[in-house]
Amino acid sequence: MIRLENVSKYYKNLCVLKDINVNIEKGNIISLIGPSGCGKSTFLKCINGLTSVTEGKIYIDDLEITAKGVDLNKIRSEVGIVFQQFNLFPHLTVRENINLAPVKVKKMPKNDVEMQTMYLLEKVGVLDKIDKYPDQLSGGQAQRVAIARSLAMQPKIMLFDEPTSALDPQMTLEVLDTIKDLAKEGMTMVVVTHEMGFAKEIADKVIFLSRGKIIEEGEPSKIFDNPEKKITEDFINSVLKH
Repeated sequence: MIRLENVSKYYKNLCVLKDINVNIEKGNIISLIGPSGCGKSTFLKCINGLTSVTEGKIYIDDLEITAKGVDLNKIRSEVGIVFQQFNLFPHLTVRENINLAPVKVKKMPKNDVEMQTMYLLEKVGVLDKIDKYPDQLSGGQAQRVAIARSLAMQPKIMLFDEPTSALDPQMTLEVLDTIKDLAKEGMTMVVVTHEMGFAKEIADKVIFLSRGKIIEEGEPSKIFDNPEKKITEDFINSVLKH
């Protein structure tokens, strides 16, 4: 489904990702963990085509998305991404935020989009907020709307970049429950998170990044309970203390 081959990313002389090799099967859930600044967000943006790679290749369904001439807008419509900040349009209602891209980008019929929007908002538990504006929502509600907006493009893959980092504990639980529901439906996902319990519960595989490199990867029980590298153990222990 997703394959990264020898991917490196440099910003001038700064190496953000170095020689990344990853294979993600369809329906897999990957938890990406590591200290701040280790390249996790860049990893996601490369998969989504928001950031170009310096070296290496990325494939989605055997299509090389790093090749010249690839339709990046099509890639982005198939690979949804949800950021730490909700990025909702403040002047549009929840309904309008979600309807916008399917109508404008995918040219879907408005009636179909409207029905889909109502279904998705019910799915993420905020249908009653459909005609509210973003500033009338709690953080957890706004993030769930952001998830619904990404799902409205009917993506094959969902990427989450620390979707709960700006939320209080109760709102965090609301958003994590929404992501768990997507997991049950078989959505292929890569989730950057500092919620170690969530990562352990939901992931098929955990990848630990540090200084732009994959230090180790494996099943959650291996990474969290029996890591091979001391740097992995130290990181997990430091996060669990907070």
